[in-house]
Amino acid sequence: MKIEQVNNDIILTKTDHFNLKKTFECGQCFRWDEIEKDEFIGVVNGKVIHIKENNGTFTFYDTTEEYFNNVLVDYFDFNLDYNEIDKKISTDEHIKKCIEYGNGIRILKQDLFETIISFIISANNNIPRIKKIISDLCERYGKEIIYKGKSYYSFPSYEDLKDITQEEFHELKMGFRDKYLVDAISKINSGEIDLDTITNMETAEAKKELMKIKGVGEKVSDCILLFSLKRLELCPMDVWVKRIFETRYGLTDLTFENGFNLAKNNWGEYAGIAQQYLFYYERETSKEK
Repeated sequence: MKIEQVNNDIILTKTDHFNLKKTFECGQCFRWDEIEKDEFIGVVNGKVIHIKENNGTFTFYDTTEEYFNNVLVDYFDFNLDYNEIDKKISTDEHIKKCIEYGNGIRILKQDLFETIISFIISANNNIPRIKKIISDLCERYGKEIIYKGKSYYSFPSYEDLKDITQEEFHELKMGFRDKYLVDAISKINSGEIDLDTITNMETAEAKKELMKIKGVGEKVSDCILLFSLKRLELCPMDVWVKRIFETRYGLTDLTFENGFNLAKNNWGEYAGIAQQYLFYYERETSKEK
């Protein structure tokens, strides 16, 4: 990976296994929008990030080398060798096909609170609707950021949301999830759920802690830990992954336990990355039919 500061921008070259569209549209994040082909804008930790990809060269507009190294290297996990991981999880012909199709996906290391709220909202929901709800939440309760004459909004903190009522969340078309958001925000603000403690916990204990929040079960807790704290051994099982395990891997009478064991036995410490390849391939190829 080669990083060069050119005027106000960072130019990233000689990096493999990085595709903006696949990374931002594989279901792990909801605050990135494609404004032109292979050009995306998102908000990361209260800062607008503008990236364009052109034949393997990535331009991070209005970004300093210090910010890139201190924030974005970690966010995109650029120090993780996906080529080596792909070799380790290439355990059967189907996953090999999915890896080839999804090459370029990187698991993001997102803010823990943002990920908790986002995946509570994601329950029984579709991606365009999730993105709209989160965008409206940020516009109403986040801080305005002006970038190139346009308004963007930070994700609100749990302190920003501590006095928001279930009825106010319901106005944002949260549906049945409104009461879960109130519960999560209340428990985090009171200290009953401590985000720093969760960050430093073993995965099993962190899951138990997150599942104290109403509406957070096995799948949502796995998503939160995989997509914010890089617990790459976790394999969230939504309807797509369940279908894959049943049709591609012959797992009948699927339960969380036997699904977890299948993922662990096949892909071990990188089951979460394998899951993203499987999910992305299944969802994208279903659109092509």
